[in-house]
Amino acid sequence: MLPRFRFGTVAVGLVLTALLAACSGGSTTPPPRNEAGLSDTASVGTSTTTSVTVPTIGTSGITSSATLPAAGSAVTITETISTTPPGGASALSVRAAQALRQAAAVSFTAIAYVEFSASGTVTLDGQPGISFTLPSITPGDSYYLAAYENAAWDAPAAGPATVSGTTVSFPASTSGTLTITTATPIIIALYATTTATPGPTPTPTPTPTPAPTPTPAPTPVVSPAALLFDANAPGTQNVVVSEAGDTAAYTAAIVCAETTPPPSPAPSPAQNFVAHLQQASATPNPSGSATFGVEGGADPGTCTMTITDTRGATATVSVAVDAANLNVSGKSRQH
Repeated sequence: MLPRFRFGTVAVGLVLTALLAACSGGSTTPPPRNEAGLSDTASVGTSTTTSVTVPTIGTSGITSSATLPAAGSAVTITETISTTPPGGASALSVRAAQALRQAAAVSFTAIAYVEFSASGTVTLDGQPGISFTLPSITPGDSYYLAAYENAAWDAPAAGPATVSGTTVSFPASTSGTLTITTATPIIIALYATTTATPGPTPTPTPTPTPAPTPTPAPTPVVSPAALLFDANAPGTQNVVVSEAGDTAAYTAAIVCAETTPPPSPAPSPAQNFVAHLQQASATPNPSGSATFGVEGGADPGTCTMTITDTRGATATVSVAVDAANLNVSGKSRQH
């Protein structure tokens, strides 16, 4: 089982690449292995009592500073920085990141590669910390480390980094240990992720509220809708009117036209009319209906009786007075 390398609290499995064996009687600084794209290197001897800082190195406007925890032995560790993969490692990409655990909607770009090599086997009492100062920071980007392991990249191995100005940092940790042998170096890559900006959500088209269908205003209902009187036997008939929800008084009027000539013998003066109303208004009873009396006279003719409610809606009753049978009809209308 290979040792796990952490930056901060995130474990990183790293493959270690061979460097130099220690010389008899002491250690020597190994030559840098980053032949392709070599930019800058710096070395530092480990301490068995305290942490040590590798001198700052840089390339293409990118600088790196690493802090190594106290070690179990004194060796020389060399840090190399480049913008191209070191020592035969493949370039970091979405396809190359074997264990990429970030969302598919996230793209990432390698910024720099760092290699740590040792002159002898050494165990560090904790995990190194490393920071990078970049030429610029893209707002909204996040920064992570990837580790080269078993000829493939493991990403993310640490992060997201703490960003301050143009510096991104992965803190050291005192938990666990890290053993570096002369067989392999530690290879890591700094990369940035950019999450695609979602397009604006379309504003939903408001569903028009249907206009309510107006409720028809109620109209008076009359019964019967027509009256027929015998001019030879004058009498009285009733018309009943009602209306849904209406308890106000109704008014009534009647307009008549005589049929000529009048029957013979001529009627008495008291009955010398076609028809008339017994009252001009009527108030509904508790059951909601009102009654108008219509008196037929001895003069043949036709009449139209109009009943009106308090809103101006009307109903009509046809009245006919004759000695013979007549066809009659009635109707209602809304004013």
